[in-house]
Amino acid sequence: MSAPPSVSAWLQQRWHFEASPWAALRRFGLAAGLMLLVLFWLQPFGGERYRPPGWVLRLLGYGLCLLLAVLPMRAWSLRRRARQSSWRLQDELLALAIWACFSVTLSYGHSCWWVAPRAPSWADFAIFSLAFALPFLLMLLPLLLRQGRADALTVQPATPSAKTDAETQPGASPAAAPSLIVVLGRNRDEQLSFRRDQFVCAQAQQNYVRLQLEAEDGRGIQAHLLRLPLGELATTLTGGELACWRVHRSWLVAPERVQAWVQTGRQRQLRLRGLDALIPVSADFELPPELPSADPEALQFRP
Repeated sequence: MSAPPSVSAWLQQRWHFEASPWAALRRFGLAAGLMLLVLFWLQPFGGERYRPPGWVLRLLGYGLCLLLAVLPMRAWSLRRRARQSSWRLQDELLALAIWACFSVTLSYGHSCWWVAPRAPSWADFAIFSLAFALPFLLMLLPLLLRQGRADALTVQPATPSAKTDAETQPGASPAAAPSLIVVLGRNRDEQLSFRRDQFVCAQAQQNYVRLQLEAEDGRGIQAHLLRLPLGELATTLTGGELACWRVHRSWLVAPERVQAWVQTGRQRQLRLRGLDALIPVSADFELPPELPSADPEALQFRP
């Protein structure tokens, strides 16, 4: 019988990072909507007796406080995500703690200013936090964690059908089997699975990304279209321990696929192994100094 995972291992598990601000807004908007539903329907804390002028707008202000608290949480999350290679459950819990602190503070200010006008005090703030805010936070926390997990783009073990030649050799270790990166698109039942070594590049095309992947048999490049922001795809790839370069606002490339770069006029471009087209490089992206350059004519036309 296997031992249960420790608290440290539980906190270190990988978690989905919401790169899109609209996904975060949708997630916390659902939490705010649930809180308002409880306030208007169940009417706790003597809510059935609260009927001052404009009472509906006053209570709706609590939902706005929850949404405004997302801004400092997002600012902290983006800075923390930029400093580390993956997002874990402990990071998500810290982000939610920041959101909870700002939500309680903003809601208390709203309560003192408009809902039940009174002079603020530390004692009143403590009573408000424990008696009013804490029950709602305990109710919303599982929902927020579940919603964050529901859109998770995870790394899953490879299926037997995806085995490579090296795995089928006698004496090959099962632990050496590669893992698949599973990307979920925004459309219903939209999913794409591939090995890390198959990824070549990805291009943003409005609300979609066009992924270029090496074929399973290694013969040629196949294109796949998913409804997904490029930034969210980059987060998924790095979360799956696949290094990628954001060489352009519309392009992601696999570093191990880069063969050389070329200067054509004022534009820098990359040659990728297995791909005929050249990939543009933005002026503010710094290429590694050890990356070789090549003759433009040799890269632009290949027999």
